[in-house]
Amino acid sequence: MIQAVFERAEDGELRSAEITGHAESGEYGFDVVCASVSTLAINFVNSIEKFAGYEPKLELNELEGGFLRIEIPIDLPPHQREMTQLFFESFFLGLATLAEDEESSEFVQTKVITES
Repeated sequence: MIQAVFERAEDGELRSAEITGHAESGEYGFDVVCASVSTLAINFVNSIEKFAGYEPKLELNELEGGFLRIEIPIDLPPHQREMTQLFFESFFLGLATLAEDEESSEFVQTKVITES
């Protein structure tokens, strides 16, 4: 199962996401749930880099996959912060939709932790 844990600050902004595990919803190379999660994550990072103009802090397991952590700096200028939050909320929406979908809910789980 893929688990996505999002950290949301008290002010409502998403600060980080950690994606772990494997969907195992199909054969290697034909796992559409895994491909969906990967596409959402790659698009999120690419959107930040291209449109917000910076590279978020990333940790990933390039050999075995199954691990990605994305952190957003807290000292971004307002225009980058707003754009980043829009992309982050979209990323969260995509993963939450997969977690709620009848076809993929047994393979993806999302959780939001609010910082205090």
